[in-house]
Amino acid sequence: MIKNSFSILLGLVSAMAIMMAVEFLNSFFVKPPSDEIIANPELLKEFMTNLPTSAYLPVYFGYVLGAFVAGIVTMKLSKSNQTLMIVLVGSLLTLAGAFNFFVFLPGQPLWFVILSLLSFLPFVWLGKKMVSKS
Repeated sequence: MIKNSFSILLGLVSAMAIMMAVEFLNSFFVKPPSDEIIANPELLKEFMTNLPTSAYLPVYFGYVLGAFVAGIVTMKLSKSNQTLMIVLVGSLLTLAGAFNFFVFLPGQPLWFVILSLLSFLPFVWLGKKMVSKS
């Protein structure tokens, strides 16, 4: 039980670390919003709406890479109920993504929101499959 909980936690932490690293690297190419924009929800929503598609593609790559690595980490560390652990990690990433899209950073394009939310579980599962093949 403790080992499985630890595997979920480490899977989520590894996913978040990868996502944050890719978004940090993306900030060198896409100018982040100013403090004034961040402080005003309406300005932030407008800023997010006006970003080019090229600003969202690296972020999406970070999401799927993070989910994939989370699947690998969770699978390697969990000792029992591995499928359940993978589904839990994918579901928690999807919930965190939904929270991010609708609470923290509203205004992102609908195509990006849908594509991202539909990608977490399959890529976590793909990470599981990579480990189970070896």
